[in-house]
This record gives sequence, structure tokens and C-alpha cells, in this order.
Amino acid sequence: MAEHRDVRASDADREAAARRLRTAVEEGCLDLPEFDDRVGRALGATTRGELAVLLADLPAEPRPAPLPARPAGTPRWLRTLWAVWGAILAVNVVAWGVVSVAEACPAEFWPKDLLGPALVLAVVTAVNAARRRGTPPGGLSGGGA
Repeated sequence: MAEHRDVRASDADREAAARRLRTAVEEGCLDLPEFDDRVGRALGATTRGELAVLLADLPAEPRPAPLPARPAGTPRWLRTLWAVWGAILAVNVVAWGVVSVAEACPAEFWPKDLLGPALVLAVVTAVNAARRRGTPPGGLSGGGA
């Protein structure tokens, strides 16, 4: 806005100046009477130079910090745990099948004992997914009793 001071100000220029003045009040740089005065002058400004004068003594507008990038999907370590669990389950089911066919009476289905570790993996996966979405596990938004 500081360049082309004699160029006529657009509505967008005036609105941008008013937004910057609102931010200055929120930051504590301006009090309300001064804000009212400057916003009135900003909305009535004809040139960009008039707007630049209203903003000249304000600090540069802070830029919001970028959000940290999170990789999409399930982390590799969790996929690896699921793959290992699946392979162990498959080996156990095949072994149970071979033993059951070889015996006259089918053996008890011992691979069911692997459902406990699967439940733990499922809980870890759900907690990890909730953290990635930024929501607390269980969908609770916080707050006490």
C-alpha cells in the first residue's frame, strides 16, 4: 500500500486497512477512541497514501505460524505391527487346520488367543488416528464434571 501513494484507494484497500487497525486494537497498539478515529478516516480515504499514513506507526502485522505438516495415513511402525500380527495369525490358523485334519477329533481353535493382541493394536490404531485428526480419543471435547 505504501507504493503508489497517489493512486486512488479501492474498497479492498480500505477494508484491508480497517482489518489491520482491528488487529492493532486486539494487540493493544491502539485504544478504542483512536481506533474509531482511524477507521473512520480509513473508510473515507481517497488515496493509498492516506491509508499508509494511518498505518505507518503500527508494527508489521504478525504472520500466523504455519501448522506442522503431518504425514497422511497410518504410520509405518503401526502398519508393520499389523502385518506381523496378521502373519502370526495366518501361521497359527494354518497349523491349527493341519492338526485338526490330522487328528480324528478337531483341536480347540487356539488362534483365538491372538484376539487379545489384536484388540490392543486396534486401540493403539484408534488413539493414533484421533491424535492425527486433533481430537481426543473417545470423541470427548474435554471439560470436567
